[in-house]
Amino acid sequence: MNWLTNIAVFLLIAIGILVIRNFIGKYYFLILEKEEIEEDMDQQESALDLRGTPTHVCVCGSQHFYVRAIFQDYEIATYFLDMICAECGSLATAPTPLDREEMDQ
Repeated sequence: MNWLTNIAVFLLIAIGILVIRNFIGKYYFLILEKEEIEEDMDQQESALDLRGTPTHVCVCGSQHFYVRAIFQDYEIATYFLDMICAECGSLATAPTPLDREEMDQ
């Protein structure tokens, strides 16, 4: 009976090693320090929600934003109107050509 237990333990260890190797082979791991995560959390807590009025400058003075876009034939085909300030993390609405026309009138 002891040899049966040893075989079962050996099989469980072998299966566990295969599962871990498969997992490591499929995924990338991102390792961050606690300070980096806490800085991001502080930035998010102080961020404002400025969505609604299209803007090209954040209230913090930054003109750098993270915008999600779709590319087609090496050009921007579509972009989403929600954007995030790269400096303070505030949410804002991206401007469009139609917004420029409304401002000119």
